[in-house]
Amino acid sequence: MEKGEKPIDRHFAEWFGEEFGFGYGTGEPHMLAALSGFMDAFGESSRPNAYDYQVMEKHLTPTVAWLMINALCRSNIIEYGSSPRFGWLTPQGVAMKAFMAGKSVDDLVAAVTIDSDDMERCAPKFCNCGPEGYSEKKLCHNPFWREVA
Repeated sequence: MEKGEKPIDRHFAEWFGEEFGFGYGTGEPHMLAALSGFMDAFGESSRPNAYDYQVMEKHLTPTVAWLMINALCRSNIIEYGSSPRFGWLTPQGVAMKAFMAGKSVDDLVAAVTIDSDDMERCAPKFCNCGPEGYSEKKLCHNPFWREVA
């Protein structure tokens, strides 16, 4: 693998670390179970990439559903028109749903707990995997982040 190329698991780990990075080896299974449940609940709608808050509340509990709606709106995974009670996946959300499909919570935990000294961690506004290492310009193209100009 060339410098700058990352497997999708690492992109997911970077996204998760930015959005839900305070699990410290204990919280990840719980947060990933909620995220996985949220993504799974999209299949219960007549529109596969849309959500209805009532379906989410039934599937996850109202508390977890609304925490996920807020977190995923903030991280550009879902969006809505005039009310967050009904919304849809963004292109980044579609990529995330596809990545998570068929993976167990244990698979997802393994992906986000990669502990490697050679892993160049990147974020939405900077990159560490370019040919010269750190760059203020975003060089990697994480499918779960909105591209920043």
